[in-house]
Amino acid sequence: MNAVYTFIIVEDVALQREHLIDLLHSRLDLRLLRAFDNAEDAYLYLSDSGTPDPDLLFLDIEMPEASGFNFLEAIQKLPVSPRVIITTAFAEYAVKGYDYDLSGYLLKPIEEEQLNKAIQKALRSLEQKEDSKPAPVQDAHLLIKIKSKWVKLAHEEILYVEGANVDVRIVTTGGAYTTRDRIKNLQQKLPGTHFMRIHDSFVVNLGHIRSYASNYTFLELRSVPEGGLKKLPVGPKYRDQFRENLAPE
Repeated sequence: MNAVYTFIIVEDVALQREHLIDLLHSRLDLRLLRAFDNAEDAYLYLSDSGTPDPDLLFLDIEMPEASGFNFLEAIQKLPVSPRVIITTAFAEYAVKGYDYDLSGYLLKPIEEEQLNKAIQKALRSLEQKEDSKPAPVQDAHLLIKIKSKWVKLAHEEILYVEGANVDVRIVTTGGAYTTRDRIKNLQQKLPGTHFMRIHDSFVVNLGHIRSYASNYTFLELRSVPEGGLKKLPVGPKYRDQFRENLAPE
């Protein structure tokens, strides 16, 4: 299966934003996370540890509240590092763009051919970055530390993970375990094909979902150690992705 890369858009003009979304919709290797009409909301999204980090960022330069370059300066301090493609009607900013290691500088109206060239450059950079990382050890288990010992939990037995401050509770088919960690750290150790963040406080094993609300506000797990069904909330900012993964065709 080919890799799917995620992206966000920061563009204050609605027509330009929708045009870019339409151009990108045909690419099966890309998935939109969010589209923003201002830099402030985009910054809050990127700085939130509970939101997925995008691989690509399509950024307008001229915006009412803050320029795209000010936004780029601000996100340099964040742990996220998406490849950036500028979309603008102003050619005079191109020279300044070289200071930011851009994957593309596209002039509006955006042409699909130039857009795809910039995307391919960005994806090559991302692939090279992935190739340079040490290969992870393939193991269908999660290893957690509980006091003075390490506990190995099979992925298939994990029902959900619940985070609160610096403690994380892992609930399995056989019992519950609490470890000192952050929920985002444990989420990154679990395969995204089977586990999904549904709330700031919860990561769930998709294979154990019994039912979910038609408006995607909550779900129920098939079985829990306490007996019966376990109801978990789906947070507003996670519902679109939850709907994409579980909605019937």
